[in-house]
Order: sequence, then structure tokens, then C-alpha cells
Amino acid sequence: MTKSDSLAESNLFKPIKVGALQLQHRVVHAPTSRSRTDPEKYVLTDIMLDYYHQRSRTPGTLVVTESMMVSPQAGILPFKAGLWNDGQLQALKKLSDVIHKNGSFVSAQIIGAGRVSKIELLKEHGIPYTAPSAIYHTETHKETAKKLGWELRELTVEEIHQIQDDFVAAAANCITKADVDLVELHGTSGLLIEQFLSPLSNKRTDEYGGSVENRCRFLLEILDKCIAHPDIGASKMGVRVTAWSTHNGMVYPGVKDYLDEKQFPPAEFCRYVFQELEKRKNQGNEIAYLSITEPRVSGSSDADPTGKSNDPLLQHWSGIVVRSGGYATNYKGDPFAIKSNAQNLRVKDGVIMHYETLLHDVNSDDRTLIGFSRPFTSNPDLISRLEHGYKLDHYNREFFYTHTIEGYLDYGDYNNDHGPNSVSLSPEELSREGTPLV
Repeated sequence: MTKSDSLAESNLFKPIKVGALQLQHRVVHAPTSRSRTDPEKYVLTDIMLDYYHQRSRTPGTLVVTESMMVSPQAGILPFKAGLWNDGQLQALKKLSDVIHKNGSFVSAQIIGAGRVSKIELLKEHGIPYTAPSAIYHTETHKETAKKLGWELRELTVEEIHQIQDDFVAAAANCITKADVDLVELHGTSGLLIEQFLSPLSNKRTDEYGGSVENRCRFLLEILDKCIAHPDIGASKMGVRVTAWSTHNGMVYPGVKDYLDEKQFPPAEFCRYVFQELEKRKNQGNEIAYLSITEPRVSGSSDADPTGKSNDPLLQHWSGIVVRSGGYATNYKGDPFAIKSNAQNLRVKDGVIMHYETLLHDVNSDDRTLIGFSRPFTSNPDLISRLEHGYKLDHYNREFFYTHTIEGYLDYGDYNNDHGPNSVSLSPEELSREGTPLV
């Protein structure tokens, strides 16, 4: 059988404007946490510069960084960069410079951790363990908090406003001090923004809880403050919200109809957020993009997409959208053995229809970009491989969240039939962890 080679002629390789940025194609490096940040300074490392350099070499590429924390008060996670001191911003500036030197663009994804914070780190730094409501996402976290005497409590309204200001300050500093092009508010993966959005984690009875309008208030107020900020504005903002992430306790059991808002609250809050973004667009405050994930994936895991679809939700937003999740197949070996898109692979007239879902979605309109995460990890030249129809090297999940070069910088560019560990590195180099950039 032969493969389908139609990506180069699709919308995927047509230029598109995102905010004020002129991209040369529609392949996006999706936010991809790989735990290579320095764990003590919460700062980017030298091996991360190499990673992002390799994946931004095609000019006109949009690279969304892995998530970075806006402030200790919003929560702390290990092996993530912070954005609350000059050293952290100087390190991010070095990353921006590397990407810009390649003629590409960078969007910084920013987060709060809230209830999923590392409790030991909070106690070590004397930071209260807070969330929209005092609801633990796992029994393990609850037991750890009680054992340490550092239990979860509900944020006060005053604290909510301070954390919102932390998001805005981080966004402004990313742009003015670190020279990033765009900032993405991360509203999924069970992190702080989604903790406000979801009734699983938000049981408040004030203006930030209860109705969908109230639960979405935290996110939309941050966005509006960013839009009004003289150093930011709507065209430099992205928002990521999805209905399908089950990370960090966001599991809704017993749902039969995923588009029924009474059964499935994420359909409700996504619809409401999309409508509010559309309202701002119609008022002259169009954000750069809306980022969503597909129901085929949840984080780094494959998921069952049965009965789920983004199409009804996307009817509420007419601007630029970045769709990510399970769009890449792997030509190496048996193509039907690849989990990420196996349910979409079929044979037509003796041809394996690779990338069929990708082609359908990117060609269905003139506003869609496609984000790739796992395939970018193992294919630093992914954009070239997609354009030329070259096979992809498979990623190795074992090294996704380790801290060394192995499984991170030992993947090479396409060259006939090399394996995923084609870059020749010594055992000592493979085991090296990154050095802080400041």
C-alpha cells in the first residue's frame, strides 16, 4: 500500500494571520510540558533552549510554550517555570530570542495551580494552600495536606482579585520584559482557571460560583483586564478551554450525552466562554486565537471520543481556532498499530488514508490551525515531515516527564530510515539535566 501525500496542498501549508502575526503555515507547536525546568529556581534551562530552537526552525511557525506559573500565591508545581521575578523573565527572553532568530513566533502559556499544587512546596515557602473551594482532587492530596498540617481552604474574594492581577502582571511582563508575541490563558487540565469553571471543584455561593456566568467570571475578568492593559490588548491574547480533559479530578461519571449541558457541565462552560469571546470579537476586541483539544486525547493519554465532538461548540466562535490532539499518525511499521489516530485510518483504493481527520478539519474552513504535541517531541523537524509526507518517529512516553536529555534531545531530523534515538550521545550526556539560564 502507498500513503496519502496531500498535506502539502492543503490549508495546513497556507499562510494565515493570527492576531498581528503573519504565520507561514498552520502547524502549531502545542503546549507540551516535559519537566525540564530547574526545580529550585523555577526557571528555564539550557536544554529547553535547544528543544525549542529545533522545533521553531521553519520560519513563520507559532510555538506555544509549556505552562508557566504566574505567582506562588496562585500555586506551585515542581519542574515548571515561574514568571514572578526578573531572573525567570530573563530566561524566557532568551527562549523568545531563540525562536525569533528562526523567524518564528512564541505564545507563552500561563497558569495557576490552585488545588493541584505541590503541598510540600507551599508549606516550605509559607504559601497558603487555596482553591475556589476546599475540595481536594484526590484522596492522596487530602491525606498529605492533613499530615503536613497545610490544609486546603477556599480563596477569599480579595485573594481572587490579587491572583487575577498576578495573571495580568505575568502576561504584561511576558510581553514587555521577555519579548513574547502572545500570551495564552490556560483554562483546562484541572488547573486553577478550570477549577473555577467546573462545578466539580467550585461550590462557591458568591459572585464566583453557582451559575455558569459566575463560574466563568474568574477567567473572563482576567481576559478583560488583559484586553484593557496598555501593554497587552486583545490581539495578543489566546485562551485555551476544552470540554474533554479529565486531568486532575475533572471526571464526570455517568454521562450519556456529552452535548447535554445538564449532564455534562464542560459543554455548558465551553459554550458560554466561546459566546463571550465572540461577543468581545463583535465589539472590536477579537483575541488572537481560541485553543481547544479534541476528544481523542486527554493530556498525554489517548481517550475514547465516542459521542463527543467540538463541532457544535465551535459554532459559537467565529475567530481563529487551534485544534490539537491525535492528528498525527506514524508511518513507521504497521500504521494501524498507532493509537493516536488509529480509529481514523482506513484504506481507500489500496491507499492508506493517513491524516484524514487532519485534512478534513484544516480544510473545513479558513480559520483552523492544527496543534501537535507528542509528535513534536520525537520529530524536531515535524513540519518538514508533514509537508513532504515523510514517516514520523514514535515518541517514548517513558521520558515525557523525566528531567534529562534522554527522550528529549536525542531525536533527529528525517534521514531515510533512522530510529528515534538517531542522535549519537554518550550515556553521560543522555543523563544530563538542564542548567538554569540565569
